[in-house]
Amino acid sequence: MHKFRFKLEGVLSVKMRLEEQAKAAFASAMQTLNACEQKRDEAAARVRSYEAKLEELVNGILNITEITVCKDAIRIVREDLTEKENAVKRAQNRVEMCRKNLSNAIMERKTIEKLKEKEFEEYIKEYNDEERKQIDELVSYRHNAGV
Repeated sequence: MHKFRFKLEGVLSVKMRLEEQAKAAFASAMQTLNACEQKRDEAAARVRSYEAKLEELVNGILNITEITVCKDAIRIVREDLTEKENAVKRAQNRVEMCRKNLSNAIMERKTIEKLKEKEFEEYIKEYNDEERKQIDELVSYRHNAGV
């Protein structure tokens, strides 16, 4: 009997490569998200720092110039924080898209692998049936030949 050959082996290898690419894209998206979150957290810390400095200036000796500079700095850093938060949202959306793509790639690969397993089980069944048939013929021949 011929050896087992899965007709969709090429498709399976393509699905495996697509899954690897999806994993790489997901990992990249996660790194981007983590970097964006870190930048956002740093911007939030700068805002808190400037707000604390403003509080000190208001409660201490009043220096209008320093208070104005500090308020301007808070406004600028808050704008930066808003931009960082938007970047985090975009990165989260990209991560979710990559997660869905990865999930689909895994599902498609597993589907092809299941098909391969079923075809292999069918091949083994046919192989065993063929072997049983050959043994029965050999036993029948020996019995009829009187050996």
